[in-house]
Amino acid sequence: MCATCEKRRLQIEEKEMFFWNRKPNLSPLGVALGDLLTVLAPTTIKGRIKGNALIADHEHYTVTIEVVPPSVKESENGPIKAVVKVTTELPESAREMFRGRESSMTAALNVFTALGALYKDGESVQIGSRLTIYEVEDAWEGLHLPLLASTTICGAEAILGAVRRTLSEDEPKGGVSLWTEKDMAHMESYFSRLCLCSSGGLGFTAEFGLKDGPGSAMLGDNKTALFQLLANQPHPELGGGLFCLLQLPQQIREKDRLQKICLQLNAMEMAAHDLPPHFGAWCPGRAGTNIAYAMFLPNSLYSASGIAVNTGFWAFNRAQWANAMLASLGV
Repeated sequence: MCATCEKRRLQIEEKEMFFWNRKPNLSPLGVALGDLLTVLAPTTIKGRIKGNALIADHEHYTVTIEVVPPSVKESENGPIKAVVKVTTELPESAREMFRGRESSMTAALNVFTALGALYKDGESVQIGSRLTIYEVEDAWEGLHLPLLASTTICGAEAILGAVRRTLSEDEPKGGVSLWTEKDMAHMESYFSRLCLCSSGGLGFTAEFGLKDGPGSAMLGDNKTALFQLLANQPHPELGGGLFCLLQLPQQIREKDRLQKICLQLNAMEMAAHDLPPHFGAWCPGRAGTNIAYAMFLPNSLYSASGIAVNTGFWAFNRAQWANAMLASLGV
């Protein structure tokens, strides 16, 4: 072998050794994925850092927590530091259920959401969540980390497990919520300065204005969205917790169109934009002809810093965004 070839071979080997010995970046774009890896360590989930993502291997599926730059860094809420996307590719047996009927199936199954939505990415249906993190925020340890950890651990299982229970006719899990009447009263005292709201027992209700002028969701007009927290409705797979429901007033009588719009909104929520945290799913509302955003917080998130109050602010901002998106879609 000539001296030049030998030198080139050694250079290649050196680069390969550098690549394999290089330590993974535990904080891509300033997001401490290493902390999440530490939280997952005591569980049966096998986690590893690969590039800007944490790969979490469950027994039958894999969850990817990827940190990506925002589409536009500057926003009305200040500079965006990074966007975290949590995605789960469905097992092959589950993917078969959706082929050719993505709209109807995702609309039907997203009612079982806890911390993620079934949405269509290209030709496949996945489960996804998204967290937009702003530079001015200081909520990683108290709120963002617990939220991402719970989503990684049980976000996909909430939907898949609930479906299994339904198909096998197993009894849904019960369980008492850690949220109490005191928590609902606290919500009322907080939001009464911002909107019309009330609390009673294990429930809280607020009305968010969508248009100028007086109006009431209770009266069925198109000027307000209805937001509810319910601590007496356990999730069929996760048990006790807090059910959060945002219902928009627009009526869509055509069932197929309603389902397709829900599918569109869930895909749009995954964009790396200036949007409230996406840890729920758009699905048909309780009227059967309206659109709703459902979210369920398991009891494990009760201690997360101010999470119930935050869901109220997220719902308010989401209602304004969705109202504009529906108008652009001709609704």
